[in-house]
Amino acid sequence: MKRSDLFYVWVAITSYLTGLFVYVSYLLMYDGKITEGLGKIITWTAPAFFTVGIILYATAVFVLHLLRKYNFWSQTVTFILIGIIPVSIVPFTMGYFSINNFSFIFSPEGFHFLLAYSSIACTFSYGIWIARQKKNKKPFLYLSVLVILLFILVSNVG
Repeated sequence: MKRSDLFYVWVAITSYLTGLFVYVSYLLMYDGKITEGLGKIITWTAPAFFTVGIILYATAVFVLHLLRKYNFWSQTVTFILIGIIPVSIVPFTMGYFSINNFSFIFSPEGFHFLLAYSSIACTFSYGIWIARQKKNKKPFLYLSVLVILLFILVSNVG
């Protein structure tokens, strides 16, 4: 595995932790506690992100290149819009199998996940942009360390 491949893996992990940080922080501000537990939250969100999310993000980059519309902002907006798909999958990963689950996106809990996936999309877009444009990776690495520290801090509070 090349060093650049490891950076993409690091971008995915950091992005996912950013989403968890935003989700848990919002729950702590909104409810004052994490009612479900971090393990359940990871169980609901990780499969959707590390399968559907990453595949769709990669497809989006490919399509944007084909359309000659690839730039940082088009990529970021597309990634945010793609975040709606994993959010709509969350009820299925929780064991609820109904076509009515797509209304979950518009519920208060769905909004929490939408915030989380939007923050994932922004972080993922930034990391991918840096890697693809061969820019300095240090700012992203500093952001990664900050996200990890904040996530540890917030997860211990809840």
